[in-house]
Amino acid sequence: MAPDNRDLQFPRKTFETIRTTGSIVFWAAVAWGVLMLPLLVVLASPFLNSARSIPLTTPFLQTSQSSPQESLPYDKPTHMPQTLSQEIESPSSQTHQTDSNRSPNQKPASTQAKISILVDISRHRLFVKEGDHILHEAIASTGRGNILADPRNPERTWTFETPKGTFAIESKLEKPVWIRPDWAFIEQGDPVPDKMADRLKPGVLGRYALGFGNGYFIHGALYSNLLGQDVTHGCIQLHPKDLQFVFETVPLGTPIIII
Repeated sequence: MAPDNRDLQFPRKTFETIRTTGSIVFWAAVAWGVLMLPLLVVLASPFLNSARSIPLTTPFLQTSQSSPQESLPYDKPTHMPQTLSQEIESPSSQTHQTDSNRSPNQKPASTQAKISILVDISRHRLFVKEGDHILHEAIASTGRGNILADPRNPERTWTFETPKGTFAIESKLEKPVWIRPDWAFIEQGDPVPDKMADRLKPGVLGRYALGFGNGYFIHGALYSNLLGQDVTHGCIQLHPKDLQFVFETVPLGTPIIII
């Protein structure tokens, strides 16, 4: 028995009705969204503005950042930069920062007056100078000028005078130990020792010694009552307080002019 056409028409009409209704609902939703979008933007703007005003340096970010000291290795150098910015700045920015932080009376580093030492033998004075400005003046003892000959070899002689000319501080020693040369024993009439240990004599040079070449030193006076006289073997002797000032003030390479 063949199916009735009326039985097939009902489902087809139902499907068309559902499809038409779905299309109407979809386009109605699209139209509603288009109409409501400006209103949603207006309603959400206060939240967007508050989000923009949140600072970048929140407590979480601050606690998560380590300080330069904490990030350094254990074998860090003795001198550390004060801040991380100083460590990574370019040379040009460092120069600009130094100049801007300089006091009005301070000279730029390129024109800063250099430290120097002037020794006037005739006046028995030592001057520590910064450019033309005298930082310190001290009474000094200098070489006595006599000549010592080796009795075993008369052609071998030593002249105990302070050399004149321009020199430079080559060494700075604390608690120096004098290694007595041959003339120190010959002058006393003692035999010259073969062992180095017999030449060592601590304490006679004072607390500090500044060498300026050829065995000459600025050092402490063993007898303060002899200051200002020609009593040394060529070295320059100072009072302990004056010697400390010189030692703490002048760096290695400081020129020393002896006249």
